[in-house]
This record gives sequence, structure tokens and C-alpha cells, in this order.
Amino acid sequence: MAGSPVLIGAATALIALVAVFLAYNANSGLPFVETYDITAEVADAQQLTTGVDVRIGGKRVGQVNGITARKSRTTPGAFSSSLELKLDRGLGPIPTDSTIRIRPKSVIGAKFVELQLGRSRRTIAAGGVLPQSQSSAAVDVQDFFNAFDAGRRRAVRRVVKEFASAAAGRGAQFNAGLSILPTALLDGGRVLRTLADPSTDLDGFISGLDRASGALSPVAPRLRAAIPGARDTLGAFARADDTFGESIDRTPALEKAVLRAEPVVSPVLLDAASLARELRPGVRALPRTVGALHDAVEVGVPVLRRAITLGPQLRATFASLDDLARQDSTTATLTRLDPIGQNLLAVLQHVAPLEIRCNYLGLFGRNSADMLGDGDEYGNWFRAPLQVLGIQNFKSPDVAPDFRYQVYPDNVPGGCAIGNETFRRGGLIGRDPAQAPVRNPRTPRPAGIPEGPR
Repeated sequence: MAGSPVLIGAATALIALVAVFLAYNANSGLPFVETYDITAEVADAQQLTTGVDVRIGGKRVGQVNGITARKSRTTPGAFSSSLELKLDRGLGPIPTDSTIRIRPKSVIGAKFVELQLGRSRRTIAAGGVLPQSQSSAAVDVQDFFNAFDAGRRRAVRRVVKEFASAAAGRGAQFNAGLSILPTALLDGGRVLRTLADPSTDLDGFISGLDRASGALSPVAPRLRAAIPGARDTLGAFARADDTFGESIDRTPALEKAVLRAEPVVSPVLLDAASLARELRPGVRALPRTVGALHDAVEVGVPVLRRAITLGPQLRATFASLDDLARQDSTTATLTRLDPIGQNLLAVLQHVAPLEIRCNYLGLFGRNSADMLGDGDEYGNWFRAPLQVLGIQNFKSPDVAPDFRYQVYPDNVPGGCAIGNETFRRGGLIGRDPAQAPVRNPRTPRPAGIPEGPR
């Protein structure tokens, strides 16, 4: 063969042809090499191509030999993909709880399939199927950037630009922040453990925050208008400098004090709540009370303004009264008024009940009006009875027997005139039977007046 150039060229061409054939079929596996083939169902092939690697922990254990699109069995109109995995024979049947994950191999879009072996004793035979529920896919770089449309990309550029402007010339502050970062991470770990504690109820807090956000949605325009005011408030906090920081530093001690005071304060708060419930009727009446007080103030203010003028006048009057009170004659006068008052009190004690019960003043007024009730064309007649007793017109050492004349002779003893007496249960209304009957005198009618009732 060494002496025959034709034979050497034919052998070389044959070897090259075999190499080209093997290279062309390398994506489908090398001939005469036994493999362990299975099918994996995935929701999306994620731009996989045939021949990509299947790896376990970064080691190549096979390749994707084919990709087939299939209609979804559960969702109409949806599709999934089936991957034909050609694995090394030595890998053997894999556990049934194994999972696969489609991951990017580089930033330019290359992918590979990562296989994670499970722990189940049951295995998938050659030609078996790994279900879709045991597959997943990593977020691709291009998917991440595809989430940003033109408007979002402009916003990101603006944020990055502003952040760069804010970070410029602040290297010392960044270094200081990095120096306290370990402590912050330790404190953050405690915070995260507290948040992860079931008693913290982080889920309930987030749900409540979601409901609060939903409740604030209708008033979003008002909140937008409140932002400038919040800016002024935060500016005031910023100007407080160390004072605000000291307040934050004292907050843990305040919290501990509040926790210590809680057993003592709780009964007080309960009593305050009970008091608030009891005050509700008064609070409901408060608007009316405030209205009445408002009216009183409106009426009282003009009076008080006039009282400024009245004050000096009253000062002179009180000064005169003070001088009068200091005089000896005033004291003597007041001393003499005491027996007069005692005598007047006795009279009032006797007269007042009779007037209140019997209305004698009213009767006197009525009778006085009747005195001028009659008359003729020349005027009214004045009628007045005269009680003239001779014994009363002469001097005598004795009092006249009719000196205490009873104006109303039909009085019930100790009571009022007949027809004006006070009603008493079981008592008699009308004339006392024990008294003698008295008839009204009959007077002749005036001339020219027809006979009629009297």
C-alpha cells in the first residue's frame, strides 16, 4: 500500500467519508453505542434544539435526540413538548421522582437540560415517560429583557442615570455603608426570623395591606395631592438631624416600658372603653348643647359689653350702700325691722292660706266691679252696703260685739265661702246643714224694667 498512491488515496478518502458520516450522525448518537432512552414532557421547550446536552451536576450524561410538539390534554388550544432524551447506558433506570430543568448555557441563548435524580425506589424503564409536573424552566435573559417595552426601557435608563448622579462623589458614604453591612445583615437575619415566625402572621399582614391598598384606590387622587404635604413633613424630619435619630434610638426602651406598663394600663383602658360607651348618649346630645351654648354666647356677649358701662355705675351704688351699712342708724333700723317682720309673718301665715284657698281678693274685685253694674240714662248706680251700729259710734270701754264682722256669713267654719270651698274627698259640697238657711233679700225692680229673674 505504501508503494501505491492510488490505494493510499482511496483509503484516505474512505476514512474521511466515515469521519464525515460519524460527525453528521453525532447528534443522533454514535453507532454501535447502547443508550438509555426516555421521554420527558415539558410545558415549553424554551428554544431547545436537538443535540443539546443533558447534564447531572454539570457532567454530560446524554443529549436531546428529538423535540415533538403535542396538544395539551387538559387545556384546549394549548401545546406542550416532548423531549426524547438519549442517556448513557451506565446511568441506568432513573428514579420516578426525578426532575428536569431547562437552563441557559450562556447569555447568547444556548440551553441545556439539567437532570436531578430523585430518591424513589421505583424507576423509569427504558422508553418510559417523565411527566410534565416534574419539569420546570429557568428565566432566560432574553425573556427578562423582553419584559421591558420601550417605555420601561426609557424609565430604567432614567433611573440608572439619576442613581449614577446620586452616587457620584459619595464613595466615602458607600464605604461607610459597606462597613456596617455585616451588622445590618445580622440584624436583618433577626428581622427575617421574626417575620418567618408563625405568630407574626405575615400572611395576614400582607392580606390586610392588600385590602388597605384596595380601599385607598378610590382616593388615589387625594393621596397624590397629599404627597407635597408629606414632602414638607419629611423635610422637617430631615432638618431635625440628631433629634429624630435620638427618638429612634429611644424607641426600643419606650417599647420595653410600654410592655412593662401594659398589665397596669390594660384595666385603665378597659375602664376608659366602658366610660366611652357610657358617654355616648351625652356625646349624641353634645351638638344640641353646643348649639344652646352658642345661642347663649351670642346673647351674652352684647350683655357683657354693656356690663362694662354698668360696672362703674354699680361701683358708685355699692359704695353708697357700703356707706349706708356702716352708719349706726342703719343697724338700729334693721334691728327694729325684726319684730315688725315677726308680726307681719304672723299676719301672712293667717291671710295667705285663706287667699290661696278661698281667692278672697278675686271675689273682692268681682264684687267691686258689680258695684257699678246697674244704671240708667243719667249714669251708673253705685251700690255699697253700710253697716252702722250705734254702739260703734260712741265711746265705750268695751269692744262692739260685731266688730269682727264676717263678710261671708255662710262660711264653713275654718273654710271658705259657700261655693268657693276647697274640695276634700268624702266632704260636703254646698251649704253646711248645721247652719241656719239664709235667703237673699228681694229688692223691688226699678220703674220701667220688666219683671224677670233675679
